[in-house]
Amino acid sequence: MKKLLILCILTTLTACTVSSSSQTTPAQVSSAPTGVATGFTADINAFRASQGRGQLQPNAALTRAAQAHAEDMARRGYFSHTSVGGPNGDNFQARARSAGCAMRTGAENIATGQRSEAGVFETWENSAGHRRNMLGRSYTQYGLGRSGNIWVLKLSAQC
Repeated sequence: MKKLLILCILTTLTACTVSSSSQTTPAQVSSAPTGVATGFTADINAFRASQGRGQLQPNAALTRAAQAHAEDMARRGYFSHTSVGGPNGDNFQARARSAGCAMRTGAENIATGQRSEAGVFETWENSAGHRRNMLGRSYTQYGLGRSGNIWVLKLSAQC
């Protein structure tokens, strides 16, 4: 709870700062679970609809898991789906479970270097494996996390 409060305060302070062109602009956040950005929700659902897939709903547990993994990669200086010895589990399913999602079917996309939701979405859309994950027929929920220029998208059929 204390970490969540600190994260909320830091997010508020970051959103209030003036950024120069050399800094990354924070993602806009909706009233959806912390870390879920409105633009991304619209983008992924429009993309899925164009391919005959159902809409995804933001999920708080998946968002917590995605955010924790993005922060862990940034803090410990690695980029991988596997987090050996990490505080939130060593694979995407273990991280989802530790955040409160008992996922049976799911996927995880990670990216680094993109400065915006639109940029990371385009990267994933143009990568065959990531695209396949975003279009998974059974997926109904997602969580998006970001730490600096590290992005994590978690998708699941149910939590």
